[in-house]
Amino acid sequence: MRIETARLVIRTFEPRDAQAWAAMLSDPDVRRYVPPSPVPAVADFSRALERRLRMERESGCALWAVEPKALGTLVGQCGLVPVEGKGPEIEIAYHFAKESWGNGYATEAAKAVLQYGLQTIGLERIIAIVMPQNVASCRVAEKAGMRFEGVATYYGIANLRKYAASRTRARDDRSI
Repeated sequence: MRIETARLVIRTFEPRDAQAWAAMLSDPDVRRYVPPSPVPAVADFSRALERRLRMERESGCALWAVEPKALGTLVGQCGLVPVEGKGPEIEIAYHFAKESWGNGYATEAAKAVLQYGLQTIGLERIIAIVMPQNVASCRVAEKAGMRFEGVATYYGIANLRKYAASRTRARDDRSI
């Protein structure tokens, strides 16, 4: 899978991404906004890559690498995954290395991934689940064209902010 935006390449993860992926997801500032899980290491990357490739083959969905065209190196991940690993809802997830925050990469990637999910894959609806204290991530969902639906419990975490985008609305609203 490969999507290009004005500044980004969103693509299937590759073995060369292992170091940057592990560094990003082990950063405490990044981890405070993701559901609790073991801190990943470079050695965990091959299993994660295998799962993502299988998911992409089977459903067209996965978390994908995000790299700025100007850098050519991984700065984040953005993609579509079944909520809580089982669905049936599909969520957009995005995580970026702290050094890349504030550049608009998350919003640019989220818009492209939402469009891909709703128009290319043909999903009817995609949600975003955001910890309420993660104001920047709430803004990404809003700027990407998602609408706030209320609070919900997912991953055993209460009071998460839930956003949604739908294929019907995407046809009527060119922001997605």
